[in-house]
Amino acid sequence: MKLVIKNKKFRLPKLSIPKLHIDVGMPSLDFAIPKVVTNISIGGNFKKMAGISMSVAVLVIVGAIAFAAVGVEQAKQFPMAAEYTVAQGDKYVGIGTDIKGSDAADTQTLKLNIGGARISDIIIDDLEVGATTGITHSLSITTGGATVWIECDEVLIDNLTAKSLTISNAEIYNLIVQNNKADGNSFSPTLANGIVDVTLNSTRGTVNIPEISGSDYDRIHIDAASNAQCRKLHIKNVSSYGFPVLIDHIKAGTVTITNSQIGSGTGIDSADFIIANTVKISGSTLTGNTEVPISVK
Repeated sequence: MKLVIKNKKFRLPKLSIPKLHIDVGMPSLDFAIPKVVTNISIGGNFKKMAGISMSVAVLVIVGAIAFAAVGVEQAKQFPMAAEYTVAQGDKYVGIGTDIKGSDAADTQTLKLNIGGARISDIIIDDLEVGATTGITHSLSITTGGATVWIECDEVLIDNLTAKSLTISNAEIYNLIVQNNKADGNSFSPTLANGIVDVTLNSTRGTVNIPEISGSDYDRIHIDAASNAQCRKLHIKNVSSYGFPVLIDHIKAGTVTITNSQIGSGTGIDSADFIIANTVKISGSTLTGNTEVPISVK
């Protein structure tokens, strides 16, 4: 290295700077995460209780599912198929019971016991009745004996289709039979004195019976073990098959049978529409009734 001052040269000694070697090392850090060990011991009794509780819970769930699947039998409300009883002083029809006794066949039977009752109206409209086996009548109105009567101001049978129809043991003030077709008629009412014109206009103190309509039954049976009264008994737009229709032991102001088709296909010489000689009348109108081959199926 040279230094020049006013044209004079000076030589300087060499300076040597030693090389520096610097190693930077990061210290290694070891972290140890301590283990947390939880040791909970459940006693044997607790395990047993837990097992029992789980078993009971499973049984309850299974039972609830089975119970829901089977269902609870619905209370029988009139006019569901069942047996119902109304009596004097009743205002409404109560809960029905399963059919028993002679009507206990495995059928869809509607039975109404009205002995002793005073009833406003019994309306049977727009339904089908009948079965292939197990019954004797598809529709019957009867009483418990020769001296027991169902007394009605008005009885109407309109547009009935049936294998046969029989009216027997009755007292009718005014009998009207008109415009019916049957596979054989037998009209033999007995003209008699002293037939009463049954009149029931007031509904005070009467039982309110809901209309029987829009349903299907194997059989409908209205029965009176003791005398009963009603204002109206109407059977309208009823289709019956398989078994006969019977109206027995009634007293009525007016009975009208009209627009009906009755027959079993046995021919007109074997009557299917029968008004028996046990029917006593004060007067009658019998018009427009024709005998034609009819077989109700």
